[in-house]
Amino acid sequence: MDAGDWISLGGGVVAGAAAGIAIWQAMLAKRSAASAGRQAVAAEQQVAIMALQLAHQVEDRDDAAGPRFEVLAAALTDDRDRRDVIDILVAQTLGGELASVSVSARRSDNVAVLLNPDSSGPVRWGVTAPGSTYKLRVLLTHNYVTPVNVVLDFDCTEANGERTWRRTLTATPKAFKSSWRLGFTFK
Repeated sequence: MDAGDWISLGGGVVAGAAAGIAIWQAMLAKRSAASAGRQAVAAEQQVAIMALQLAHQVEDRDDAAGPRFEVLAAALTDDRDRRDVIDILVAQTLGGELASVSVSARRSDNVAVLLNPDSSGPVRWGVTAPGSTYKLRVLLTHNYVTPVNVVLDFDCTEANGERTWRRTLTATPKAFKSSWRLGFTFK
């Protein structure tokens, strides 16, 4: 073999080695691209989780800023028509001023309806603030069984904003006392 042959052979070996290195680099690039793709998906998932956490934090702050209600008293009695009712005294204990509150009682085997001074159905209060107290009266079914649990739902609207809250309380009345025999009327 003369020098030209050796040069040609050397060029072929160098070209083959370069092709092998190029293939190896292409495989590495493919793996790197796949890894980068997985990292991008993981980053997107992490951003979605962080956005969800932020939304939950905002929701928790709004919930904490909302009103709290407490049942101060609940008594099983009867009204002047001798119907069995529960008189409930409720207070707003926490939260800011509210523009409106709508109170409803969940119907059950024991609870017929929340009595409204004007009709039956949700009771609506105007502006309320912590310290405000309200009387509610719930009509029981004719075949109620004690103990009676009255579940009250409060739908509240913030006074100086657009936030709304739903709060739920359960009132369990004390022992039965007849109000009509004592001459007491609920107003």
